[in-house]
Amino acid sequence: MINYTGTKTIETTRLILRRYEITDADDMFNNWVTDSEVTKFWGWNPHKDIEETKSVLQDWLKEYVKSDYYHWVIIYRENAQAIGYIYLDEINEDEKTAAVHYLISRKYWNKGIMTEVCKSVLSFAFTEMKLEKIKSRHYIDNSASGRVMQKCGMKLTGIARRDFPDCERISGEYCFYEISKEEWSV
Repeated sequence: MINYTGTKTIETTRLILRRYEITDADDMFNNWVTDSEVTKFWGWNPHKDIEETKSVLQDWLKEYVKSDYYHWVIIYRENAQAIGYIYLDEINEDEKTAAVHYLISRKYWNKGIMTEVCKSVLSFAFTEMKLEKIKSRHYIDNSASGRVMQKCGMKLTGIARRDFPDCERISGEYCFYEISKEEWSV
């Protein structure tokens, strides 16, 4: 049985992963939601104005009442800014699995930050939530995301086409990864 705890604060050496607050809208707008290089592998376009960002954020904030909602904003301790996010979804109660997805501001690429974040969320998923397997995927052209998965111990399980009828922009070939609780513990 999955231990549904909801989004709890997680701290690492350089980062704090916590629930969003409405005051994170400015950092989101300035650090990633307006950057086409960051959003190109996602199903949404860069935000045009801060009101769009606040609207999305308000929708996410409403979800925190659910114990099966896991969506963290990443706070960089050095400057106390929100620099990205990570979340778990596709939770399968019978198989005790979930999928992890993440995004980070371009200013923080290639610094090992997302690997640090992902490892901490995997640890949370296996130890706190009692999940048995975590899956993920990345667009085939987003090899940096695959490197994060590999550094976290995830193994490539296949490459396949994935179609998104509501967003042709991200339809295409994806690399699929996973890691089991036993592999994580090793």
